[in-house]
Amino acid sequence: MGVINGLFLTGYFLLGKRGNRYVNVYLGLMLLALVIRIGKSVFFYFDSGLNGVYIHIGLLGCAAIGPMCWYFVRSQISGQKEFDPRSLWHLLPLVGLTLFAIFFVSYHENRRLWSGYIVRGIYVYWGLYTFLSMYYVLHHRYIKGKRFAEDLWTQGVVLGVFLIWLAYYTSSFTSYLTGSFTFSFLMYLLAGILLHQLRERKQAPSRRAKELPNPAISEVSEIKKRISEALVDEERYKNPDLTMPILAKAVSLTPHQFSLFINEYLGQNFSQLVNAHRIQAAKEMLLSQSHLTVEAIGYDSGFNSPSTFYTAFKKATGMTPTAYRKQAIVSSDL
Repeated sequence: MGVINGLFLTGYFLLGKRGNRYVNVYLGLMLLALVIRIGKSVFFYFDSGLNGVYIHIGLLGCAAIGPMCWYFVRSQISGQKEFDPRSLWHLLPLVGLTLFAIFFVSYHENRRLWSGYIVRGIYVYWGLYTFLSMYYVLHHRYIKGKRFAEDLWTQGVVLGVFLIWLAYYTSSFTSYLTGSFTFSFLMYLLAGILLHQLRERKQAPSRRAKELPNPAISEVSEIKKRISEALVDEERYKNPDLTMPILAKAVSLTPHQFSLFINEYLGQNFSQLVNAHRIQAAKEMLLSQSHLTVEAIGYDSGFNSPSTFYTAFKKATGMTPTAYRKQAIVSSDL
């Protein structure tokens, strides 16, 4: 049942259109890898003579769990909106394992080698990426004190992956099916959280109407002025580590009140609000600071990476920063 539910959740995240596409794809691929691994475990438990091909597929799924968990966490925290080809390097051991099984020694030909060394290496590989994911989440959330989208959800997913890894890593002392039971529990937990979030989204409009007071026009103008002063006059938008709680405190609102206000009265979320000021500053610098590179202007505007700057700028203007600068030069020559 856990495997079947896992397949449904995999399809939801891979084919669904809600939220960050890359986050959902990585989460869906991680769940698919878990489904393959757990499904193999269940079949192998009841049929120890299972065909070696199925065992290979299960082990390949096992080797993919760690990297997919890492991709999911990294894209969730960074808000990644584009594919990074360098991430494929993390899958090289998986490719190597596949080629080894096809052209050299299969599980069926040398079961002792696979069970004794290769499988243990796969678990170590999975564990390293799981611990890296846990460190990245805890360091970002509790040491740096930065919240990110769906942080509790992300922590729950990483904890679940760790518990499944721990169950398999210690299966020689417990039971081979412990990992499968842990996975089933994780699937029901994720499904419950997902249903709760969908229910919350449906109830959000009515709740927002109750939670957000109806301020007078003068009060709305005053809050807008405070936001503008905090962002523009004090140049907080240039801080790449600016978070909503920091800005909300600067304008004397709670993070919840601030979020509701900019959604209702500015028609923007926090990222859109800050990026609008960053892009405006970047446009001015592209025209007036010809001695600076495009990448330097992106950093000076508050973006934490060139790729994030290029993506946000093109989304807002329909062209890259380089093209915008060239077009401005051509127009001035005419």
